[in-house]
Amino acid sequence: MAGEARQVQTEVETITPVAFLEALRQGDYPSVELTDDQTFDTISHDIDRRPLFQKMANLAITSAGLVDDFSSVERIPRLDNGDRETDVEHSFLLATLAPNLAQMLYPNLDRDRIRHYSLVHDMIETRVGDVATFNLSPDEQAEKERREQMALEKLLRELPPLEAEALESYEKQDTPEARFVRLVDKLLPTVVDITGQGPRVVEEDFGITSLGELRSSHNKLAAKWRDMFHNEFPEIEQLYAVLAYLFENKYAQERQEQKETRIPERPNQLKEVERKWLINPDNLPDDLENYPHADLKQGYLAVSGDGSETRIRSFGDGERFELTVKTAGTVVRGEQNIKITGEMFKALWPQTEGNRVEKTRYYIPFTDSNNNQHTIELDVYAGHLSGLATAEIEFSGRETEASVRANTFTPPKWFGDDVSEDKRYKNRSLASMQHGFMKLG
Repeated sequence: MAGEARQVQTEVETITPVAFLEALRQGDYPSVELTDDQTFDTISHDIDRRPLFQKMANLAITSAGLVDDFSSVERIPRLDNGDRETDVEHSFLLATLAPNLAQMLYPNLDRDRIRHYSLVHDMIETRVGDVATFNLSPDEQAEKERREQMALEKLLRELPPLEAEALESYEKQDTPEARFVRLVDKLLPTVVDITGQGPRVVEEDFGITSLGELRSSHNKLAAKWRDMFHNEFPEIEQLYAVLAYLFENKYAQERQEQKETRIPERPNQLKEVERKWLINPDNLPDDLENYPHADLKQGYLAVSGDGSETRIRSFGDGERFELTVKTAGTVVRGEQNIKITGEMFKALWPQTEGNRVEKTRYYIPFTDSNNNQHTIELDVYAGHLSGLATAEIEFSGRETEASVRANTFTPPKWFGDDVSEDKRYKNRSLASMQHGFMKLG
């Protein structure tokens, strides 16, 4: 059960060991009291020890469920094969690296405690998911901490005793071992960026498009950690500077000579998190034609009552063609983009008759009040929707942190009403309107 710690049932039932094992084979994890039968005697002849074996069995099952949940939490960094790093992989790396760094630099620290902290430090994410701190604003950081505190209070009642004790101690940050683990934890995304697909991550998930932006983000993080840890572990802070330098070199090497003006491609994320606003045509930026833009034609092949849709789209004069499948939703939706050929688009286009939209899309960079980088997709409609303009922003990152960014975002002053939740302004609805958008009012 991804994102949620599996628990044993609160209602205790009486069950034979044979039935207990059969329940396990069926994927059921009952909280049990074992009955007296011959099978149990193969475990112990001491009838007084049955509750102990029951307790141990339930502990084993709960622990296995916890690890299963933990392994289902995906993080931002990508491994060399392109897969997202999981919390289990991350925690194992931390539990391997942190004690060895402590032995090299701070032999007075308790390495066993460090290893235990490393294994439990992210268990809260089985409840709230992983939210990267790479470019979080103060408001976004505060929202992250609020959600995590709520999850912690519940999780401490559900974890095995030793893990609950270690997690509670780690979260208090009142031991040098806990603070050491937290600081080393901050290094690991950069380590995986070096060994994995870091350049792809910073561009797709954080909107970073230059070495200068990457270096600025690294410097901002380094300053933040100096304030957090008060130079308690200066060697670790220096290690981060070395790792950041190595990754910057990798980024520069892989992305050199790639700075060209082109129509941006959206990352093909499993979930898109976006908001949409009406724009007064009289308030459009004066220098629109200086921004990258393209004429779009899109038609809908299928639209379901729950809001899911299948569409085709052409960019510019045959520059790019896509088939897109979206699931139901408003702000958060599943999305898959598939590149198709011009011939395929031409063959499918007649099937969209009566369900089409024509518009010019402008791609406008925007830095918000929290210093986050965004791309405004400004759509100026033509045809039966002439006179209508909207703006969309898709928020970077996986669903959890992208939702935080969306909820704390303050739009520029020239934006109008937020219509993210208004189904009338979905392109699939606009496409079927044959008498103009003014009917929406």
